Amino acid sequence: MRAHARLLAAALLTACAGAGGDGTETATATTTAATDDPTASACPAPAEPCDGLCVDLASDPAHCGACGRSCPAGQACYASQCRPLCDEGQTVCDGACVDARADPNNCGGCGLQCPDELVCAAGSCQPACPSGQTACDGACVDLALDTAHCGACDDPCDPSQSCEAGACKNPCEPGQLYCGGDGCVDPQADAGHCGGCGLQCPAGAPCLHGACDLIDIDHLLLTGQSLSTGWNSAVLSDTQPYNNRRFSTGVRAGAVGLTELVPLIETADAQNGETIASGLANLAAATWQARGFLPRQLLVSAHGVPGARYELIKQGTAAYAAGLAQIAAAKQIADLTRQSYRVRAVAVVHGESDHNDFPPPGNPDYAANLLAWRAAYDTDARAITGQSEEIVMLFCQVSSWTAFGEATSSIPAQQWQIARTDPLRFALVGPKYFLPYSDIVHLTGDGTRWLGEHYAKAYARIFLEGQPWRPLSPLAAALTGAAVVVDFHVPSPPLVLDTELVSDPGSYGFEFVDGSGEPPTITAVELSGPAQVTLTLSAEPTGPSPRIRYAWSGTPGAPAGPTTGPRGNLRDSDPTPSLHGYPLYNWAIHFDEPALAR
Repeated sequence: MRAHARLLAAALLTACAGAGGDGTETATATTTAATDDPTASACPAPAEPCDGLCVDLASDPAHCGACGRSCPAGQACYASQCRPLCDEGQTVCDGACVDARADPNNCGGCGLQCPDELVCAAGSCQPACPSGQTACDGACVDLALDTAHCGACDDPCDPSQSCEAGACKNPCEPGQLYCGGDGCVDPQADAGHCGGCGLQCPAGAPCLHGACDLIDIDHLLLTGQSLSTGWNSAVLSDTQPYNNRRFSTGVRAGAVGLTELVPLIETADAQNGETIASGLANLAAATWQARGFLPRQLLVSAHGVPGARYELIKQGTAAYAAGLAQIAAAKQIADLTRQSYRVRAVAVVHGESDHNDFPPPGNPDYAANLLAWRAAYDTDARAITGQSEEIVMLFCQVSSWTAFGEATSSIPAQQWQIARTDPLRFALVGPKYFLPYSDIVHLTGDGTRWLGEHYAKAYARIFLEGQPWRPLSPLAAALTGAAVVVDFHVPSPPLVLDTELVSDPGSYGFEFVDGSGEPPTITAVELSGPAQVTLTLSAEPTGPSPRIRYAWSGTPGAPAGPTTGPRGNLRDSDPTPSLHGYPLYNWAIHFDEPALAR
């Protein structure tokens, strides 16, 4: 309508401009009377005199085609004809307003008719499309789904987006990318799209945190007390099936003579035998290989001290210095052989003496000690290697405090506290109550190697999948009347109450307290979901501080183990295959959590 108004104004100005040679008489020509001489024409062509005025009969709506013939309201004068005023985007064809972008009889212009088998789209004749589709560039497309024509023809989405309901969207979960035929991928972990769609890692290399992982030698330090040195543990792993390494001085490498790397096997010296090193390294290599990657050259070296509480092996002690010597020696060997090298993690089997050497229930500062311990390794190791990656600390819970004469211990709770607070730097592998023991606190050779394979699962989760490891552990406990519902993080659902591998200590290891001194008892324990347990109490609790405990209390003086020590029967259904036939289920950790009223 605005365009036609401008056209009418231009026509009038043109007509009137012809009345004067210099343009100064234009207004006069349109408003003043014609000459008094009736035989002479005072109006220059194409204007003609009407009622004493010079007008253009071709465009004047008051004199359209003839003097005095006015156009009705809503019409304008075009080519001496009164015709309708058209909406924006329309044009007049044969006296009617049409949309030349979609009118098959006036497709792209007046009189341009499309054949019967075609339709008019975007001002051109195109194939007729089924219901729900639109012709774009000669093809029928669904504007609601087509990424090249999303919502409108020739309106494409980005390569990483999909078209949903006519809008470009990222169809994937947060942190994922849409990579065409491969669908949604995690660019932080997908070797075919490492860091972005189509960025493929070299054959055999995994993707870790958005970068291809190509390091030649990964070093894992092993420390702690006697359970880390293999005390009273028979040697089992006397061959090396992969490319894992130790120093020629042994898994318990010491601080001198560290000049050569040899295949990782276990050896005995004095009362020390099998460590977790072979179980960990060999299952890790098998996991890499099973996922289609080259097995890593994992170097493991131990520097723990039997019976040593934290203050005897922390930064500044001889044991700690031996660990740094092992790092420096390995870095030198790697440099000489032109191999890349880094320290990945410190595996710790520790905490018993920090329970036993302190008044009950154990060292109250053990959580702070773990924080300081990891930070020291991180600073000192990276100063030697020059690496940017932080050091991760992997550890397991103490499960043997009853052997020292106590019913409970604060150490397992402090270990869980650190892991749940900072899961990127600390990985709690799990408890040890389900493993076979050679005495009241030490594991058999099988128990030690079995524990090593549990460390391997956490290691692979962190350094192959790029995700933090979290054990089978409580998320929340809700109290409603006489029922407590406990939700769990379950690595491999569903949950199972297993009384074959671990004997039932009563209520499958669950306890309820409320601060009253006489809490209601647990009358039933049921699996109410793949990741949920419901406890039924004998009465609605009245105490001020209801709490749920699991594998928390034991009989003072009882040896550790699956039939005697502090324990429980809750596990998951992890199908991870062991290299030695061990069931690698994840068992619920020792915990003491508040039960919050709903």
